[in-house]
Amino acid sequence: MATPSLSALIEAYQAGELSLPALLVDALAERGAVPADQHAADLQWLARMREDGSLDAGVAQLVAERLETLRHAGEQEAPVVAMADAREATCVAPMGPPGPDPAAADQATVVKPASARPEASRTGVTGRHTAGGTASVDAAGWQQLADVAGGDQATIGRLLKGRFLLEREIGRGGMGVVFLARDERKVEARDRDPYVAVKVLNDEFRRHPDSLIALQRESRRSQQLAHDNIVRVYDFDKDGTIVFMTMEYVDGSDLKTLIRESAFRGLPLARARPLIEGMARALKRAHDAGVVHSDFKPGNVMVTRQGTPKVFDFGIARAGKQPGEPDEDQTVFDAGRLGALTPAYASLEMIQGRPPQPADDIYALGCVAFELLTGRHPFDRVSAEVAVREGRKPPPVPGLTRRQYRTLCDAVAFTADKRLKAADRLVDGLRDVGLGERLGRPLAWTLIGILLLAAAGWGALGQWRAHQVAGVAARFQPADPRHFADEGAMAAALEPLGEDGRRRLMLDQGEQVQQFLLDRVDAYWNPARGRRDYASAERVFELPARLHLFLPRLDLKRAAVEREKQELDRSLAMPTPAPAPAPPAQGMPVPVHEPDATAAQPPSQASAPPGTAPTEQHQAVPPPTGPASRMQEVAAGLLREGERNFAQQNYSAAIANARAALQVNPGDASAARLLRRARQAQQQAMNSISIN
Repeated sequence: MATPSLSALIEAYQAGELSLPALLVDALAERGAVPADQHAADLQWLARMREDGSLDAGVAQLVAERLETLRHAGEQEAPVVAMADAREATCVAPMGPPGPDPAAADQATVVKPASARPEASRTGVTGRHTAGGTASVDAAGWQQLADVAGGDQATIGRLLKGRFLLEREIGRGGMGVVFLARDERKVEARDRDPYVAVKVLNDEFRRHPDSLIALQRESRRSQQLAHDNIVRVYDFDKDGTIVFMTMEYVDGSDLKTLIRESAFRGLPLARARPLIEGMARALKRAHDAGVVHSDFKPGNVMVTRQGTPKVFDFGIARAGKQPGEPDEDQTVFDAGRLGALTPAYASLEMIQGRPPQPADDIYALGCVAFELLTGRHPFDRVSAEVAVREGRKPPPVPGLTRRQYRTLCDAVAFTADKRLKAADRLVDGLRDVGLGERLGRPLAWTLIGILLLAAAGWGALGQWRAHQVAGVAARFQPADPRHFADEGAMAAALEPLGEDGRRRLMLDQGEQVQQFLLDRVDAYWNPARGRRDYASAERVFELPARLHLFLPRLDLKRAAVEREKQELDRSLAMPTPAPAPAPPAQGMPVPVHEPDATAAQPPSQASAPPGTAPTEQHQAVPPPTGPASRMQEVAAGLLREGERNFAQQNYSAAIANARAALQVNPGDASAARLLRRARQAQQQAMNSISIN
């Protein structure tokens, strides 16, 4: 029988005599490989048909790729793994020597076979593809691709999309096969790390209803989960009937192998903690983005040579509805509807078909944490449904505190309401807590109680002090029966108040305090009324410095008293003039002075007219001192007193001294400097005052 030409097969497809799957799988396979020149001519004819619109571009692409596949001489298609029972599938794991693995079936991702579907319509596959980018094919195209029975098989040495060269198989599981592939574009760019991981989906998964559309959308979501503990997903594409994902290649081994080889008796918490924390951070990042993994297990975690865990297979994760997400972009299928779950790590809610939630991944994370710490699954790898029915409990974990063990058990609680609410809660619950922190909570409550009592005591003390200050302030009122008799009684009452109490008193009754002390000064010093007890007045002036009171009026009064005392002392130092002689009585002879006696008198007195009394004859003449000199001396004395007060931090007195010196000697530069320094120091002291 003559081999049908490609044009005849295409005409039969366009006439409706052949469906697209029949054309791609049966007709072209029966036609078989053709010579190289005929193959080149067929490709050129397809290109012309696509350019002039005689053949749908998507169909032309599929036919061309199918012809390329058939052309490879000696290429054999790998057998399709029949899945008579989903429990016989193996999870993705690095290839090792053949041998029985009793845990493999328990960690298998179960994929329920697709139900029979009606024959695809004869409309062509429509879509577009950019070389090296993610293929964008509409629902009809993916539907027809899913309807293809059999199809191409990815084998070592095949070049997918003219870019990814499959070098060796590194894993195989229920979803498909993982290859180590070399990205030829990176090779051309001389990239030092041109390798990626390519996961080729098997026919059972590819033919499931809506799975390809869902995977394309979930792959797009996975590209947004950038995290150090998540394997990056680069692309989701197809080459003919081969559907594949490209991912970050992790140089290491999966966690299932690590547990089997190194943790079969359990790891100490110190060694297991970095792995648990890394996995928890990855899941927390996904949950924050609204993505639930739904198939988390040791086989879906790679551990680098540096010990960093990296979670993968988020491309088939179930996505919760995100706020504001359009309905047309909602995943029309999820892992629960597909049946893609691992019973040993699936939560009770997943097995019951409930909507995805982060608590599903927390249950699986708790199971993995138990395996790391004990080497065993907490429920001997039976499903949560069976464990609930049989009343199983998690085993004890040596080396954990009660708090840590309770947290671990909460992670694998059978119901979501009793399970940990977030993955980072597991990390926090497993951290080491020292003796100080363990005692910290009761100690903290004790300290809080002490602080409350102290606050109450402080409040009571404050009220008592306020009452005490009010009592002292009342005694400054003249009408009060306990009115202070003198400054000594006042000082005795003010000293117990303390500085804060005295400051409060001055804020409330400052004027009364000043007036009381001014009255006490007047009682001791008032020369006009014959009161000249300067020593007692000086004791009154010393009270503000001793009690740290700011009394500017008293400072001014002190300066005035000092001036008065200086003037009084100066006047008392002058000798008293001799009294004038009494006039002679009538009838008494008037003594006549000799001329030589009058010659010794000063010329002014010698020439005095007769009969004039010599009142200034024996008065001592003081040294010539003018008013300006006396004022300068007073100002200098005030400055010396002001400097002493400044050194004793009696800034109010220093300010009063400086002001008095400026009044006596305006323009005195030293007095102006002292006034400025004392004001600045007083302001700083007032700013540091805290009144409770």
